[in-house]
Amino acid sequence: MDNNVVIYSWIFMALFIGLMIAMGFVGMKRTNNAEDFATARSSYGPIVIALVISAGISSGSTFMGMPGLAYDLGAPSLWYPLLYPVATVIGMLFVAKTIKRYGDQFGTRTIPEFIGDRFKSDFLRIILTIISILLIFYVVSQLVAAATMFQMMMGVDYTVGIILTGIVLAIYVFMGGSHSDILTDSIQGFLMVITSIVVVICFLFAVGVPGNFGDMINTINERNPSGGFDNLFIPGDATYGSIWLVALLFVAHLPFAILPHLGNKFLAVKSNNDMKRLIMYCTIFATILPLMGLGGMLGIAVIDPSADIRADAVIPVLFTEIFPPVIAAFLAVTVLSAIMSTSDGLIVSLTQLLANDLFRKTIVPKISMQKEKAERIELLLSRYSTFVVIFAAALIAWNPPQYLSIFMWIGIGGIVSATAGPLVVGALWKRATRSAAIVSLLAGTVSYWVIYLPIGFNVSNPFAAAGSGVLIGMATMYIYTILTTKKEENRAQMHTAS
Repeated sequence: MDNNVVIYSWIFMALFIGLMIAMGFVGMKRTNNAEDFATARSSYGPIVIALVISAGISSGSTFMGMPGLAYDLGAPSLWYPLLYPVATVIGMLFVAKTIKRYGDQFGTRTIPEFIGDRFKSDFLRIILTIISILLIFYVVSQLVAAATMFQMMMGVDYTVGIILTGIVLAIYVFMGGSHSDILTDSIQGFLMVITSIVVVICFLFAVGVPGNFGDMINTINERNPSGGFDNLFIPGDATYGSIWLVALLFVAHLPFAILPHLGNKFLAVKSNNDMKRLIMYCTIFATILPLMGLGGMLGIAVIDPSADIRADAVIPVLFTEIFPPVIAAFLAVTVLSAIMSTSDGLIVSLTQLLANDLFRKTIVPKISMQKEKAERIELLLSRYSTFVVIFAAALIAWNPPQYLSIFMWIGIGGIVSATAGPLVVGALWKRATRSAAIVSLLAGTVSYWVIYLPIGFNVSNPFAAAGSGVLIGMATMYIYTILTTKKEENRAQMHTAS
């Protein structure tokens, strides 16, 4: 690594960390109680929250994992960044207004709480709370991406990178919770949009490649024949082997926006009247950010094929190849923004599984405790469980997985499979019943793990397993509601006749 890149990286990193901690202090001043920490309810405009949600959707996977897949597998892997923002926004159209309206009316703070209250079921809330612990895999993928950036751009050991990332996240999340999360993520999201646009321009103008755009395409086709732009699919590949597998990837992302760390952001929008503009801005930002995948394709043509680099490290290597050290270092910090922007929201959501969904909603109603004391304990649990979450994720991240984009879906797949029926169908269909929601959650969850785990079908593609789980969960929700409703109607008619 060029010494100048390392020096500039440390300078920009110090400025970036200083800004994040400053926003943490601002968030702390706005956090007066446990609800402020959990939701920052009705505090921000649609552009700010759109940047936050888009940044949270994108994450280190989009800025490092997807380019890594493109660098390794070629053009067929671009189905992922092409389809997932479309699916995510479509899913958002179904549920965003409902979550915001219901949350403001009844004071719900988390997605498990929303589903539990929607169907008047503590069982649903508790089971979904337990399932949501799988978000720890998502946090792990972000720590791996951050540590890789520290390693590639700043010359520090991978494990030191994990420790540095954990310390920074712990400081500002501990201070301000959701307010700090939103303030920092809006800045990070803005930097991410700029970086994505820069990468697209570099790809279109074949920056760093001898010749023009056509020469770049030819080089890509020569260096990766099975992954050239003349191939839509990779025969035999578990993720991109056919149109049906790609379709399941799309379906798997329909409930993506209702993951706990994203769904609670709808509560922070000032008014339900802002929801249309929020979704419009999300569509714009969420479509731009995944174009980072083109950086992986450019990397095929720019980086020496004999270079021994890990696929997920292609973006920092590419930046050092085509940009002056100061620009490469600045863009590297924006990639770290992508990682931080998802990590902090995930950490806040995981703390609320303990503080809100288990303590406030489950334990407090069963014991005699004053409201003021319960709120103080809840806020303490929210803040101090931050350290527990980060420590657990750091332990798992100590040995990095091969592909971040796929690893993080181990957890996400289980959550979207569980929530697709109760939340997506339940939000659209008032007729949906509590018993159907319970059966749907169980059917979606079990089907995902049976398809994915070695004890079942052992499908190595978590997107296919998640897409199947989503379809099964939604179908179960609809069919079970129809069947049980008809039985109840027939029973009522028989009772009336007698």
